[in-house]
Amino acid sequence: MRVVAWILTLLLLVLGAGLAALTLGAFAALSAGAPLWLRSVGSLESAMSAGLGWADVPGFTRALVLAVLTSAVAALGAYIKPR
Repeated sequence: MRVVAWILTLLLLVLGAGLAALTLGAFAALSAGAPLWLRSVGSLESAMSAGLGWADVPGFTRALVLAVLTSAVAALGAYIKPR
């Protein structure tokens, strides 16, 4: 059971890191002064959101939802971690 918990923890932390990158990109896409590579990640997030049907949701709202989702995934990964 511990092995399954470790595998799930690692998967959730990797997912959380990916979501964190998308969240940073989503916030960077809102500003014209952000670095180009970070705005490129924001355009990737925008394309993914359009594929999921979230194209009509404002960018700031999408970024906030992503931030909450990232926090929840990271917290779940920390909670499941075997002690």
